[in-house]
Amino acid sequence: MDNVVKNNKRKGKYLGPILFILICAGLGLILGFLSNNYLKDFFQKYINNEKAYIELFNIYILLLIFILGYLIHIIIHEAGHLVFGLLSGYKFVSFRVASFTIIKFQGKFKFKRFSIAGTAGQCLMMPPNMINGKYPFTLYNLGGVIFNLIISILVILIAKQYSSYLSVFFILISLGGILCALTNGIPMKINGVGNDAYNLLSMIKDKNARESFHLQLEINGLLTEGKRLKDMPYEKFKLKEDVNYKNSLNFSKFFITYNYFLDNMDFKRARQVLKFAESFTQYTISLNRLEWESEMLFMELIGDCNEEIIEKLYNKSLQKYIKASKFMVSKKRIMMAYEGLYKKDKEKSLKYLNELKDLAENYPLKGEAEMELMLGDFLKAKLDNNNPPI
Repeated sequence: MDNVVKNNKRKGKYLGPILFILICAGLGLILGFLSNNYLKDFFQKYINNEKAYIELFNIYILLLIFILGYLIHIIIHEAGHLVFGLLSGYKFVSFRVASFTIIKFQGKFKFKRFSIAGTAGQCLMMPPNMINGKYPFTLYNLGGVIFNLIISILVILIAKQYSSYLSVFFILISLGGILCALTNGIPMKINGVGNDAYNLLSMIKDKNARESFHLQLEINGLLTEGKRLKDMPYEKFKLKEDVNYKNSLNFSKFFITYNYFLDNMDFKRARQVLKFAESFTQYTISLNRLEWESEMLFMELIGDCNEEIIEKLYNKSLQKYIKASKFMVSKKRIMMAYEGLYKKDKEKSLKYLNELKDLAENYPLKGEAEMELMLGDFLKAKLDNNNPPI
């Protein structure tokens, strides 16, 4: 079994780079085709003009235009999810590009800061109720790719109508969109996160994955509205035995159930959830594994605080992940516990508490923020009482 896992990991390790090379090669072929068809006159006119060549074909300028196109298409991609989500009966919850987030709270749009390591953007919506275990999910997941392709094709057609200067600009913008479409339309994991096609394929194959995806969206919407997990029925979060938790969408349910117990201050059962998840961490995406390690670290910090276990968990990989997750309020709570309960640095621990409070004030998931503030107060009480056992 260990050999199978290692082989699967090895395959996953090389699959991403291979797909990336193939995508880049494909883009090169597309650029060659477009150049031959749309930029022929430009090359003939300016190829011998050294000044024009240097100014207009400097690799950095071309690269910047391409990156600009990709960034524009991230917004277009998320807009695609939004439009097709609305058409499928979903309701708007939040729209994020990088860490800049717009949410709808109590009927009003508000600006927040939030990010998830490994993701460039995200459009989250409240799904329609399931009927007999079914709900629309295909168009919502493919909406971004569809928008990228439509806009890219339209811009390429428009490019033909303009001068060669503008053609270069428009075609590079379109290539950014094609890259965005390919990296989301071909099932793969990018920076340890499953893309749209990867998630869609998982849901098509697995009924439980469809239910888990629906639950994630529903809980996200309710937390944004200010609802608390502890006030929701436990049956919604109860973990089943006959579920393929190797599937990353199903694995994510562990975190919802874990947070339910955290919100109820039931640390014993919260730890049990993480221990149940442990045997599946070797199969899930790296984002899930790092999130699991983060919370295992927290459980150890407020429990036995074993030095060997803490040092093993808080390795360079986890440190990098926590640092990259600076807009996630839970990471302030974990670092507060690490500095106060393990490093015995109360001053630094309280600094993280202040950062937690500042972040919670404008956090898009109001229900989660209130839970984290409660846990922050719990940690402060432990520090004030010299860390009594729980």
